[in-house]
Amino acid sequence: MTAGEPAFTRVRIDEDTGDGYWIHAADLDGDGRVDLAVSGLTREEVSWYHNPGTPDGSWTKHRITEPKHPHKPVAMDIARLDGDHHPSVVLCHDYGKCMFDCGHEDGKISLLRRTGDSRNPAQWTWHDTPIATLVATHRLRLGHFTRADRLQLAAFPVVGPQGGSAGLSRPARLMLWDTPKHPGDAWGDGQVIDEAHFRILHAVVTRTFPGTPAPHLQSFLLASAEGISWLGWDPQHRGWVHRPIGRGVPARPSVELGGKEYSGTGNLAIGRVGGQANACILAAEPFHGNTVAVYTRPWGSGAFEQGWQRRVLRVFPQPTVVDGRSYDAVVHHIVAADFDGDGDDEFLVAMRGPTDHEGEGEGVYYYKLDVDGRVLQHKRLDTESAAHIAVADFTGDGRLDFATTSYYTSLYYTPAGMKPSVRVFYNGFGTPRDRPRWPSSADG
Repeated sequence: MTAGEPAFTRVRIDEDTGDGYWIHAADLDGDGRVDLAVSGLTREEVSWYHNPGTPDGSWTKHRITEPKHPHKPVAMDIARLDGDHHPSVVLCHDYGKCMFDCGHEDGKISLLRRTGDSRNPAQWTWHDTPIATLVATHRLRLGHFTRADRLQLAAFPVVGPQGGSAGLSRPARLMLWDTPKHPGDAWGDGQVIDEAHFRILHAVVTRTFPGTPAPHLQSFLLASAEGISWLGWDPQHRGWVHRPIGRGVPARPSVELGGKEYSGTGNLAIGRVGGQANACILAAEPFHGNTVAVYTRPWGSGAFEQGWQRRVLRVFPQPTVVDGRSYDAVVHHIVAADFDGDGDDEFLVAMRGPTDHEGEGEGVYYYKLDVDGRVLQHKRLDTESAAHIAVADFTGDGRLDFATTSYYTSLYYTPAGMKPSVRVFYNGFGTPRDRPRWPSSADG
């Protein structure tokens, strides 16, 4: 039986942010309501918005970093570190000009810790602790990856440590740090997770997965030029192991990026479908690609012991020519969560844009699938550029909402007339659930 028609009420909480790339859901002031943190590479600042708790309330904006200090914030994760009373932000920044023009010193990782009364965020002070330099760091995850007794930080560059054009064809150097006993202390040199297998690594999903060598620890699903891969710690053999899930698409040239060829997978989300956990993966292919594909799990073995079955759901036309410039159709982010409250997950797809000749290519698309990857429901929920999606129950009513930020990055994607904004979409159709779960905004 098909669930009710998806319906969300959009509220624009910031009319013109000046840029847009990352949005993250977390309770930053400890009042029990989930707030939003955002960052971008043009204005180059990190801010957060206090959640009023009701759809008609006003979200209050507060600055975490000053403009251009640090430069070019890319991605973040947020958690309360061991020994701290408040959530902290780990941030990758100073990214370089772009992924195929970054030097050996481009790619910084920092910890942002705050002091100040939780009830008075206007007086908070954020303190910056350098963690590491890692060329072209593009995603970060806090979690328990090789040990359960201490929080760890995993970092994922998009290209190899050689940087420049050479980095595009070389594997990224994935790194791991144990958080220090006192978070403000030096974090040490870290350890290499992998530096031999994953090129153009664009997205990471972190989860505990049954049937893996360490099911009590979190491991990774990666989207890279090699396609979709599982990567995790094997405590018995004291080493990292990886398994291929799907190869994505063959190499194809990007008109937008100077004809450079990209293959594999660019983003992904994994969801519970048909009453089965980890049953479907929805993927965007390749890097900054135009293809939406679903991977369904083969049963009768462990989740990642063999390849999954792939089916193409949609191919957006490209290139799109606007004002004489050719753009790729970019599917930039995907999330999976139970928005209708029926126990299965649905998928949201964030499209950067621009709008193509069919009138699509921007916004957020909703997919409800069955266990074989067939589409049960499909709806376009928004028509404005979306770079990243953050999911949470923003009102506390037991239904999952979501928020987006526009994609707007200087020297790369700055459509004429766009005012990048932050938007919250309140759930008006789902069945309320007690303590619904949602994915971390650091996924993808």
